[in-house]
Amino acid sequence: MRSYRALLIRKFPENPTLGFYRHPKLPSSLLGRTLGRFLHVTSPADVLAFYYQERFFTSYEVLFTDTHVYDKRAYYPLEDVRGVERQNRTLFLEISQLGRIVIHKMVLAVPLAAEIMERVFTLIIRHPKEDAIEKVLQLQADLNPASIQWLKLRDEVLRTIDLLHEKYQEGKLSLLEYEMLREELLKRL
Repeated sequence: MRSYRALLIRKFPENPTLGFYRHPKLPSSLLGRTLGRFLHVTSPADVLAFYYQERFFTSYEVLFTDTHVYDKRAYYPLEDVRGVERQNRTLFLEISQLGRIVIHKMVLAVPLAAEIMERVFTLIIRHPKEDAIEKVLQLQADLNPASIQWLKLRDEVLRTIDLLHEKYQEGKLSLLEYEMLREELLKRL
């Protein structure tokens, strides 16, 4: 399961007036009271980020561990979050479960808190893509400029061949024209 520890510690907002807390400044009194409600979180050390809002005679909490997010209604892996939409102070999360999308609703205290939480979930959704981009950049740093240029040329040639194949499938190119153009492009490599 994918860990979001570094992302949450680095990017989760810290704003106690709105109810946002992150490791290492988690309020132990609030966290201690809350953990009794979440059976799947066994230790306060597992909690990396925390949202807490006080209501009349009740409270609403959202806990983030390195792999999951928990609220009163449900818990799910962070890697299963596929989308987020905000309407005033309500968030609608799209969660992928068993090959289908399930909508999970979170109602926060104020519209600003909902906007901040929407940004958090957007970061979580985009995180795997950012990791892949960082890996590519790291691999490119080890290559010389000529190798990088050749890889870019190869990618462009392959994309052009794919476009030519689509034109052939649509009947806009004959098989002979497609083969000749493809061979000419491959000679450039």
